[in-house]
Amino acid sequence: MALRLNLYHEVLKAKALKRRDPLKISIYGISGLLACFAFYYFFQLVRMHSISEQYAKVKGEFAQVEPQAKAAKKKEEELNQLAASSSQMVKRIEGRFYWAPLLAELSQVVPREVQITRMGGEITGENLRRCAIQVDGLAAGSDPRRVAEDLRTAIAEKLSPKYKNVTSTFKTLEDGSETVMLDGKPANTATFAITVQLFIGEEKKPAAARSKK
Repeated sequence: MALRLNLYHEVLKAKALKRRDPLKISIYGISGLLACFAFYYFFQLVRMHSISEQYAKVKGEFAQVEPQAKAAKKKEEELNQLAASSSQMVKRIEGRFYWAPLLAELSQVVPREVQITRMGGEITGENLRRCAIQVDGLAAGSDPRRVAEDLRTAIAEKLSPKYKNVTSTFKTLEDGSETVMLDGKPANTATFAITVQLFIGEEKKPAAARSKK
């Protein structure tokens, strides 16, 4: 039987050990990991470059439209202020109280024996507004106090059909210190101040409370 000797055995064993060297394997692994990190870095670099270009483009477009946006916002504010002013003006016009019809009603009840010396008035409130009128004058006749009283009651009767809660009261009623000529004859006088109050508009009713279940 032939005898075969493998004299290259030690060399092959040394090469196998070299291939299985842990240090060499670690170097290969670290090299692969570094290659992966390098690839990821270049990928992110390219991605950031693309984002930077897109950001620069959007920033340039924004710089172009920003003045227009500011001008549009300023115009909007001006229009809102104008609309608010117009709405307030329309509200005032629609809710304005016209004194002429009321004064015309009062003038119809003033007899020739009465001379109005002063008149003033004011409006207060929003929905149900209160109107207060002060009428000062001089009444003449054989019974000037009676003439002033007739004027006071005539004012209330004249305004009650058109206005709410009309009241007509004397603030002052005094005998005059002088006489006047009435129908060619001297007549006694009385000075008076009548306060007339009435209400205009509708009273805002509170919302009905919801029934509890």
